[in-house]
Amino acid sequence: MGTTKKVWNFFTIAQWEEEEQWLNEMARNGYNLVDVKCFVRYVFEQGTPGEYIYKLDLPDNLEHGMDGKAYCNFLAECGIDVVCKQKQWLFLRKKAADGPFNEQGDMFSKLKMTNKAYSYAIRTLSRLLRTFAILIFFDILVMCVIGHSEILAGIVNGIGIGAIFALTIVWVPLMDSLRKKMNALINEIGVKH
Repeated sequence: MGTTKKVWNFFTIAQWEEEEQWLNEMARNGYNLVDVKCFVRYVFEQGTPGEYIYKLDLPDNLEHGMDGKAYCNFLAECGIDVVCKQKQWLFLRKKAADGPFNEQGDMFSKLKMTNKAYSYAIRTLSRLLRTFAILIFFDILVMCVIGHSEILAGIVNGIGIGAIFALTIVWVPLMDSLRKKMNALINEIGVKH
């Protein structure tokens, strides 16, 4: 068993390609990914340089008609290891000697993955908006039942400001970046939209 190395790094959903490139660069230097914590702390184990190649995947809920466990079993049968899972993201690796992950044409694979990341971002945004709406409803309900509460109003206002900040500063540019990436790939492939 090799030496363990922990590296802190941050990539947004829109930077999945850069994250893959970084993981593969680490592998070429002999550091093989063994775990990811909270999307920012990567744990590597020193091994043979260039032994593995890495890929990120964001499987649909029923990828190819399979549930999550069946999909992971299918990947294992194909010689692909699921190194770890963060939320719905899978960190995959396979022996470099077995060839690259993408056989069908890199542009289509990139477009599919970018579309999955965009859909994931929309689902996450939808969850944020629902949570915010529930908190507003709860605040109104509490004010109607027990009257105005400075503490509760402050908490809800703080959450509201945080949600607006997240939407305008983080999610809107992130989704715009993914949409631009999808359009560029579509143009490069030559599909009319």
